[in-house]
Amino acid sequence: MNLKASALVVVCALLAEPEPVCVHPSAGSSCRVSLPAVRRAYESVQDRLASAAFRAGRLSADAPFDSGLPACGARRLRVERTELPVELVGKTIAFARDDRMPKADVRVATSCRRLSEVDADALADGALVERLRIRCVPTVARVLSEVDLELVEGP
Repeated sequence: MNLKASALVVVCALLAEPEPVCVHPSAGSSCRVSLPAVRRAYESVQDRLASAAFRAGRLSADAPFDSGLPACGARRLRVERTELPVELVGKTIAFARDDRMPKADVRVATSCRRLSEVDADALADGALVERLRIRCVPTVARVLSEVDLELVEGP
């Protein structure tokens, strides 16, 4: 390279504005991070995943299932207020033993002899039972609106 060309390269390099390596747009407000709180949250997720993996390992096609819900002592009617999907309005959800399932739009088995023989749409999950406030079986839930649920216990 000749002297003029190398001088031109040096002058251009000195006059050129440096470009930033990386530009990050604002991601919103920030807050301080509590490492002990992050550790507790991480451990909670880890415990729940380990518990789910343990329960899943115990399930097999021949395994029985029992949600632990007691049998209803008497026939009762009550209305609960809880948020429900609009798709369920007007539908009925039955919670009962697999062999004593009443007619309903959605059938949830609370117990069965063998998982492979379940003739229901779902198994009773603790979170679902708690959210719909199911106390005993059999219970038929009628979704009256997006916030009203009529529960008929022991039909």
